Amino acid sequence: MSKKIKKRKFNFKKFFKFIITLVFLVLIYIYLSNKPIKNILVKNTYFLTDEQVIEAAGIDSYPSFLKALSFKIKKNIKKLPLVKDVKVKKKLGYKVVLEVTEYKVLFKVRSTNEFVLDKTTRVTDLDINAPILINYAPEEITNKLISKFLQIDQDTILKISEIEYSPNLYDKERFIFYMNDDNVVYVTLTKLKEFNNYNKIKEQLGTHKGILYLDSGNYFEIKD
Repeated sequence: MSKKIKKRKFNFKKFFKFIITLVFLVLIYIYLSNKPIKNILVKNTYFLTDEQVIEAAGIDSYPSFLKALSFKIKKNIKKLPLVKDVKVKKKLGYKVVLEVTEYKVLFKVRSTNEFVLDKTTRVTDLDINAPILINYAPEEITNKLISKFLQIDQDTILKISEIEYSPNLYDKERFIFYMNDDNVVYVTLTKLKEFNNYNKIKEQLGTHKGILYLDSGNYFEIKD
């Protein structure tokens, strides 16, 4: 004898609750999607201004907080030549935080007009002041100079006006730094890390000008 199959009655009450919930969620989304970004914070930049980063991100018009997608913002900012990486964080209160990691600008090669950022990254379209390598240095020496410069503080690097490769009979890795403050520094690459102390040395000398020897010795010769 076959069993009778009971037909389920359509539950209007549950369906009504579902529709109400769905409509409520849609209304919340519409409301939130129309809320603009209220605050943008740019962090960790040295060369780039907040305006440059925000404009590159494509959010300078403070668009919808929800529709401003983090991956698109990151992709846009990374098109800037000086940007090595960026983290995009969205926070309560419709706030966007852009944590930028810039390349360190090491020096500009006069012969090619290129700015050297690391061993493999060189760019030409920068409008910044940087030390200028004024003469030829062998590739091996230049690469070693780059590696050593990566250990130097950006502030200290930017105190250099010109870099001259100046080897002698005893030292094939010797350079001369012509400083923006009119001092001169002789340095060999094995001791280049000591150049980080330039600001402290300068403070001790006061207004005196002269030559700092960081190649064969470690002393300052006063010229005036």
